Amino acid sequence: MSQNQAVRCMLLPLSTISLVVPNSAVSEVIGFSRPRRLEDTLEWFLGVVLWRGVYVPVVSVEQMCGIDTVNIGPRSRIGIVYNPEKDEELPYVGIHIQDIPRGYLAEELKIESGSDDDLSQYLLSRLDNEDLVLLIPNLDAIARDLRPQLSQEKLDNLSR
Repeated sequence: MSQNQAVRCMLLPLSTISLVVPNSAVSEVIGFSRPRRLEDTLEWFLGVVLWRGVYVPVVSVEQMCGIDTVNIGPRSRIGIVYNPEKDEELPYVGIHIQDIPRGYLAEELKIESGSDDDLSQYLLSRLDNEDLVLLIPNLDAIARDLRPQLSQEKLDNLSR
């Protein structure tokens, strides 16, 4: 008899989709403060915020995936997630989210894998559960493509 496997997760609501990430991947969710832009960066890289003495880059996953543009509303937040690559120079990635995240218990027997056709490289998989359509972000790909957008020189220019 197989036992139902479950993972405690967080739903990170974006404008038109929700991301599902394990609780262990999320360090903290903070109120939205407008990130400070760095020069010569891609549009989906919103800039950096100072969090606990560290500059954390903030991205718009929807823009990365070509789904939607950034909409900063009164309930916007930044989800600070750990970089799975354990990069000392990029330990965290901030994800712009539209609302307060909520807990979600991902139970193996209640989730069906949805169609992964036409998913962006920044999304690993689609899950269907009752009325929810959830997307699992590819945090490795997000961090990989974010890395070239950052440099110590760009961060040093912030203080000028």
